[in-house]
Amino acid sequence: GRSRKGTRTFLQANSYGKMSGRFVRKSHFRHVFGQAAKKENCYFDIKLSTYGDGHHLAASDKYIIFSTGGGGGPCCVLPYGKVGRIGLSAPKLNVHTSKVQDYAFSNFDSKVVATASEDCMVGVSVLPDDPSTFTGEPTTSTLLEGHQKKVDFVKWHPSAQGILSSVAHDGCVKLWDVEESKEAKEFDLGAVATCLEWNTDGSLAAAACANKKSVIWDPRTDKAAFNFKQDFSNAKNIFHDNVGLFGVGGSKMGCHEYHLYDLKKLSEPVTEFEVDDSAGMMLCNYDPDTKMLYIGCKGGSQIKYFELTSKGEMHKLSLHNIGKGIKGFYYLPKLMCDWKKCMISKSLLLFRDFIQPVDFIVPRKSQLFAKDLYPAAYAGVPALAGAEWLSGENKAPVTRSMDPKKQDEAVGGVKIQTKADLIAENKQLKEKIKELEAKVAGLSK
Repeated sequence: GRSRKGTRTFLQANSYGKMSGRFVRKSHFRHVFGQAAKKENCYFDIKLSTYGDGHHLAASDKYIIFSTGGGGGPCCVLPYGKVGRIGLSAPKLNVHTSKVQDYAFSNFDSKVVATASEDCMVGVSVLPDDPSTFTGEPTTSTLLEGHQKKVDFVKWHPSAQGILSSVAHDGCVKLWDVEESKEAKEFDLGAVATCLEWNTDGSLAAAACANKKSVIWDPRTDKAAFNFKQDFSNAKNIFHDNVGLFGVGGSKMGCHEYHLYDLKKLSEPVTEFEVDDSAGMMLCNYDPDTKMLYIGCKGGSQIKYFELTSKGEMHKLSLHNIGKGIKGFYYLPKLMCDWKKCMISKSLLLFRDFIQPVDFIVPRKSQLFAKDLYPAAYAGVPALAGAEWLSGENKAPVTRSMDPKKQDEAVGGVKIQTKADLIAENKQLKEKIKELEAKVAGLSK
């Protein structure tokens, strides 16, 4: 089932660990290991319902969200870090009339979450700033109407404020200007999508389709930049911009494969790599800071990780054994990693009845900041306003140093006051006016 080129790549990547001395490939990440949290540090006794082809889980530095059972489209929303027994008493966000398929927290505001539902709506909810005060009612909530079929995926723009993409089961991709609560653009893929992704600066989007094709386009235009056959019926796409490649992974002939393409020549992949012989839907996460690709699958009990190079090489580093099948996983923002532990990524693994944090660590004895492990990370602030991006402008995401000595350095970006900010500010001013009026009334007595 493997092509000759794919077999050679597979053998090459696995031979490095077996050879000794001068043949060992130099890498900072050869000995990375996954450190799973003990039961008392997990979120257990959760009531999970899984719908759609997404990761079934999303999180920020404030909240964790996943679908649960009940009328409408309830999502269980937990304060991030509040581990222990969850049970039936956990607060639920329920802004839809049918099941929620996918969720995504804003890249720039960790209390804003977008939801994709079978009721053909895209929800955008603002949760309380203090997660412990959330009881089920969002601060504000907006439903974006326009899709004609159930919505499968939602994804926020990586550098522009208030731009959200969604794709429905009829292959219709919509671009939303969330600040104005209106549709900005529409694009027809021509087939059901199995994923939806942005590239690093948000100048391109990509979707893999059930017709075994991948489509790459600028969402501000009506024409596909690339449309090519990729041989997977349930594929996942990732832009590997910092190594100049585009990745497509999925199931083929009873096993998982991951292919790397050069966008300048899409007739055949640069590399074909056989990952494993599992049958579940592939789960992928790419960390551009370390050039590491994490691959697992639904129902699988391992997460394998690889290092990519600009030559199209995909070097197997190691794997994290889980012991039981996972339903999904989610990787948290890099700024949440503890540099004192040489932690290079934080993840949450989703099981049938619990969520387990797993940290990936480079073993080092030194307690000093390891600048070779931590290039400037995604800062979580917008690089430009949504209107600027819609008019044709592109800007790379704003980054900031993880060096504790440089934490006070300005990171740039733009300060944009959203409608939600204005509403909250207006509410505070009204409360202040009431207080002052009460004081004046008391003085006049």
